[in-house]
Amino acid sequence: MINKNNNQKRSKLQKLYCYVDESGQDTKGQWFLVAIVLLSDDRDKIALKLKLVEQESGKFKTKWHKSKHQQRIKYLNGIVKIKELKSSLYYSIYKNTILFTDSIALTTAKVISVQNLQDYQAQIVIDGLRKNLQRQFSATVRKLGIKTTKVKGARDESDPIIRLADTIAGLLRDYYEKKSWTNRFVKLLVKNNYVHEI
Repeated sequence: MINKNNNQKRSKLQKLYCYVDESGQDTKGQWFLVAIVLLSDDRDKIALKLKLVEQESGKFKTKWHKSKHQQRIKYLNGIVKIKELKSSLYYSIYKNTILFTDSIALTTAKVISVQNLQDYQAQIVIDGLRKNLQRQFSATVRKLGIKTTKVKGARDESDPIIRLADTIAGLLRDYYEKKSWTNRFVKLLVKNNYVHEI
């Protein structure tokens, strides 16, 4: 959850960490989903809790689509116990477009913009973003009014927070493809203010 305490000194720069994953490129433009985890000062604390959930669930560093059903359920049950993740998970769905990079940039900009922060800098980590696209992506989000310090690509195996973004993208994809077991978790995450469509 982003700290919006108005009593903070205006001169204090808020650091934001934005982790991005997507799903749906294989639909060839029918639909495309972007999932984002947005954190601030509590990033390291949350990362440690996520690693513990990964260990307890048996999922470890496995990507969503390669993990076993029981591992997914245990992992999601652990996620909903991490209260610091409330109001930190976002997603957007786009239809009839193959402008995947633009859709990722637009979702990222919307998520950061709704925080209504004046003095901030955002570090953006995108699953699978190739090095030759990092500078272009950075320029795109800056044109959308976002203050960035760094844009970089990552692999799901590299960080528990990018793996959480992979999980949110995978869960929501399964939900929109009407896999009934996902209903309980999506409704729980939305009802308890974890996940927001943007």
